[in-house]
Amino acid sequence: MFEKKDFIFTSESTPAIDTDLSASTELAFELIGVADAINVTDSPNCKARLNSLIVASELKRNGLDVILQLTGRDRNLIALESELLGALSVGINKILCLSGDQPGEDGPKVVNELDSNGLINLCTTMTNGSLSDGTQIKNHLPIYPGAADDIYTQLSSSDTIQKLISKIDQGAKFIQTQYCFDLDAIERYAELINQHSNFDDCFVLIGMGPLKSAKQADWMRKNLWGVNISDDILYELENSNDPIQKGENICIELIEKIKDFPAINGVHLMGPKCEKGSARIISHFK
Repeated sequence: MFEKKDFIFTSESTPAIDTDLSASTELAFELIGVADAINVTDSPNCKARLNSLIVASELKRNGLDVILQLTGRDRNLIALESELLGALSVGINKILCLSGDQPGEDGPKVVNELDSNGLINLCTTMTNGSLSDGTQIKNHLPIYPGAADDIYTQLSSSDTIQKLISKIDQGAKFIQTQYCFDLDAIERYAELINQHSNFDDCFVLIGMGPLKSAKQADWMRKNLWGVNISDDILYELENSNDPIQKGENICIELIEKIKDFPAINGVHLMGPKCEKGSARIISHFK
């Protein structure tokens, strides 16, 4: 992925609540030979799923480059280091470092020993050949950590860019943003990023995804952190004879307009069971 010079396309897949491994991999196979990489999510919305590293390993074995999402919410330092060693042992070296969705007061207990910044630092430490306590790693390998960002927060708060820059300074090699279907907001974000040389060697991917219905889009914007979907898009989906195709066309039209923006290196396509729709969107550009 990081050797690629053209516009990058990543997507995502969420493991199932199922002991059958194929139930968590078959949809993602749609993206083999299509996506440049696929994120495997880490128990999103504080809901237990089949272990993401097991799913990621199977996808890697079948020819997909994988970005393993990893949160500090559920694991202490020892477990995080073990997870990263396990990922490297099966050829997975790209990690999206997240603090993780936090449960409500009546939810499960969380660990939160490391937040997203701490995870990026840990990846950098292990890349340099040791665990956090100084123990040397035999046959150590590089890790390419990434960070999430929210375009709307960046544009509304002048000091937020420094927080993102600090993640790059700590070692982040790529950025994947939350959903944004707003051309003007993406353009302003690209201009902001382009003002800082820190991003020169960092891949910035704009988040969007194949919305399937107005109902789905409305639920997502009301319940998921950082998701902004306009009333205009809901109206388009609600009044379309084929909302699935309309959702894909919205992404295609937006990608056509942003793919030459400065400092923007690609898009990240996400959403519930988005794999088939993402494959069709990416194939439009291949």
